[in-house]
Amino acid sequence: MQIRHKLLFWFAGLVSVILLVFSTYVYWSYAEFRTQGFAQRLVRKAELLYQVLDDARVDKALATLPEQAGYIYSPTDQLIYASPNAGDYQPSAAFLAEVRQQGRLAFEFASTSHLYAKEGVALTFRRPPESGRYLAIVTAYDNAGFTREHTLLRTLLYGYLGAVVLVAGLGLVFARWALLPFDRLIGQLRRPGAAQPFRLHPLHRHDEAGELAAAFNNLLARQEALAQSQQAFIAQASHELRTPLTTVKGWLETSLAYDADASSLREGIRQAAQELDKLTALANGLLHLAHLEGLGTRLERQPLELMDVLLDVIDTVQHQRPAQRLALAVGEGVQQQTSAPVVLGNTHLLRIAFTNLVDNACKYSDGQPVALRLEMHTDLAIRLAIEDRGIGIMPIDAERIFQPLTRGGNSQQVSGFGIGLTLARQIVQLHQGQLWLRPRPGGGTVAEVELPLLRETE
Repeated sequence: MQIRHKLLFWFAGLVSVILLVFSTYVYWSYAEFRTQGFAQRLVRKAELLYQVLDDARVDKALATLPEQAGYIYSPTDQLIYASPNAGDYQPSAAFLAEVRQQGRLAFEFASTSHLYAKEGVALTFRRPPESGRYLAIVTAYDNAGFTREHTLLRTLLYGYLGAVVLVAGLGLVFARWALLPFDRLIGQLRRPGAAQPFRLHPLHRHDEAGELAAAFNNLLARQEALAQSQQAFIAQASHELRTPLTTVKGWLETSLAYDADASSLREGIRQAAQELDKLTALANGLLHLAHLEGLGTRLERQPLELMDVLLDVIDTVQHQRPAQRLALAVGEGVQQQTSAPVVLGNTHLLRIAFTNLVDNACKYSDGQPVALRLEMHTDLAIRLAIEDRGIGIMPIDAERIFQPLTRGGNSQQVSGFGIGLTLARQIVQLHQGQLWLRPRPGGGTVAEVELPLLRETE
């Protein structure tokens, strides 16, 4: 069911219920008013009825209500007076006893000649100097009241049905008008041959349809950027995979065709093996990226001291690059902590991220010192800065180099595949942290990693 139809049914149903309750209240109120008003008239007639005991002419003066009939009973429940049109009501002994007990009683009784019941009032009165109480009964048929009540019922019924039809029509118009912005958006989506890049154009930017269109356009922009990134990734991956494979094939074919001695053959195989090592490193990097993409909330974490991870990374890089100078400085805020800073993370992944960052700094520093600085950023976060004195990063490449298999425009002379920074950022983000690359005053780059600390309550 469409939303417009749901709005119509809910709107029409709600208004219909309100109208029905209001009409019922009006009809019930009038019925109660008619009943009470007619009962009061009967009471006044009954209060005057006892005068017929002294003057029979009063009977004609009292008979002003439609089909009015009057009865008077003696203290011993003997009928001592009945009006000329009396006879359609015969009170029982129990009824007379109840009237004498209550003093006044309104009642109604069925009449075969009328659609509605006839009504009556019975009350007792005393005639001095007699000690007993007489009982007067007056009955009548409120023909005019019932006619007005029936007319009111019919008016309310027809008015209710007309109002429901009117409300349904107006509700349909209102639903169409309210959903017109969404109909426009749907029409744009269904329009054939839409221009690329496709964007939605709402009637009003600040209503719900406008917000939906803006969110949809943002989603399209992200999807287009993702598609472009994937296309660039596939093209770059194909290039990076094809280059070492071509080189390996070239060395092997050259060795088979021209190398006649063992030393030349070993050299060709060594060169081919080096290219295969590069290919293996590239494949491992791509596998790491694929693994991180599907990891999400399934990342296994445990409390770990960041200093231990960092010292382990420095030792590994120093072992791989013995001539490289690495210096670690610990900020005063870290030194003043009562215990070593602890983060909630995955040791293996954090080692990969820090190793990539430190190795990049060493690779682009061309033998110059690399400085590491660990300091408190806030009471809830810690920051690691890795400074190199290398070629730096061009401003145009500041964000682009975080994409897979993308390298800076000034780094072509340095070996690499453009995967390390991508891995590092994704790992840091999986730990609810941030990674920035900033230019270093005097030349070089500063890689800053900010990670949340594990609170004691956690």
